Amino acid sequence: MEDVPEEFQTDLASLDRLDDDSLWQIARSQKTQLEMERYESLLSKQQNTALTDTERLELDNLHKDSDRFMLRKSQAAAILKWRGHNVSRLAG
Repeated sequence: MEDVPEEFQTDLASLDRLDDDSLWQIARSQKTQLEMERYESLLSKQQNTALTDTERLELDNLHKDSDRFMLRKSQAAAILKWRGHNVSRLAG
């Protein structure tokens, strides 16, 4: 956990109190197509032109949300594996 940004540590630490079904739900979760398209659109725009302050804030928030999302998925999978579940089907 020391490698995890402090802002995410409490959230990740709380995952070990969840039941297996809740962890599986997190581990299998996916971002919506709309979220992914907006994130990619802002990234692309940033490479080609300057973002407005509002767009920059939105991109920062989407980036932080994406990091949190992936950390939660990874932590949920790690806990499930530690609890003896086969998580190999999550890869890919």
